[in-house]
Amino acid sequence: MTPSESKTVIGPKTKVSGEISGSENLTVDGQVEGVIRLDGACLTVRAEGHVRATVIAQDIVVLGRVEGEIRASGLLQLRGSAIVQGDVFATRLSIEDGATLRGHADPSKASEPVPA
Repeated sequence: MTPSESKTVIGPKTKVSGEISGSENLTVDGQVEGVIRLDGACLTVRAEGHVRATVIAQDIVVLGRVEGEIRASGLLQLRGSAIVQGDVFATRLSIEDGATLRGHADPSKASEPVPA
């Protein structure tokens, strides 16, 4: 996904708390706390973005920081500047040199519902 494909952007000076749900691509340059649920869409956390949330999406690209459980039914990409703290469940996982993952990775649970 390229930034121009994202229909919704949370800007660098914006902080959102609560639940975000939808079916359009989302780009985070600011801060999000809570839950992000994107059905059939892509979440991109850019280098300045910081997410403290349970994240569920088809594809997820992380260049910034994510703290919390990540579930990608498609591809999870951790780019070189990514810092992820939490368990990841992804059908496919790509980790570039320099990326940090502190948690467990389990592809078998990528499509399972999130426990309440």
